[in-house]
Amino acid sequence: MDRKLLLFDVDGTLRDNVNHQVCLSTQKTLQLLKKKGYHMIISSGRGLDSLTKTGLMDMFEWDGFVCNNGQVVLDAYKKEIFHASMDPQAVQEVLSIAKQYNYAVTLKSKQRIISKEPDEYVLQTQRYFQNQIPPVGTYCGQEVDAMIVYGPLGYDYAPFQKVSGVHVLPGESTYADITIAGLSKATGIQKLMHLLGLQEYIAFGDSLNDVDMFKHASQSVAMGQGNEKLKSIATFITKPIDEDGIYYACLQLGLIQEGEL
Repeated sequence: MDRKLLLFDVDGTLRDNVNHQVCLSTQKTLQLLKKKGYHMIISSGRGLDSLTKTGLMDMFEWDGFVCNNGQVVLDAYKKEIFHASMDPQAVQEVLSIAKQYNYAVTLKSKQRIISKEPDEYVLQTQRYFQNQIPPVGTYCGQEVDAMIVYGPLGYDYAPFQKVSGVHVLPGESTYADITIAGLSKATGIQKLMHLLGLQEYIAFGDSLNDVDMFKHASQSVAMGQGNEKLKSIATFITKPIDEDGIYYACLQLGLIQEGEL
């Protein structure tokens, strides 16, 4: 068997956004894929602290982790091999714009903080991810890995797009990830591919922060309930996550066979 590398997004791909669980068919599929010798990597917009709390990092034998949309990369032993932090001026500009529009901002740092008391946009995103809301705090120049701005569902975050050196990724709920321009899940994956000595990968995802990862994949699988733009560039659209989407995709792509689970 060729040494295949499989990349999995977390929320909406491995972990559903209703019960916040990895369904049994997905668990069994991942276990079988590993047993068959596939390399598997988590590629998420979540920070390392948030990803750790999902329990996914210890659920299977992963070959690496891409966090914060490519700004933090860890090997199979959870050793950090890449870490990029945001420019302080960009952080200040984002916070200033958010204040003008009365939007809350989470700063992903060693000690996470949120810029103001949580509003309905924050609470809706919290319910979507089942994350803890950090305490209200003040930015004082501390190192910031990435940011989350909370706004209306479907908002394009145009004012934030004008900040130099950042990339704005509207999410599937009432938020947008703000990361470093030029870095993405795809750039993080390249670092792990070099480490593993592999040249190509198959990507599984559901939202806009998976677009770059899909563009560089040999094959790309969009979840059935996923973002329409992502589905338009995918090489395969599987069933929704709650209809055994991961199992069905792996079956159709020939990664596993009927009756093996």
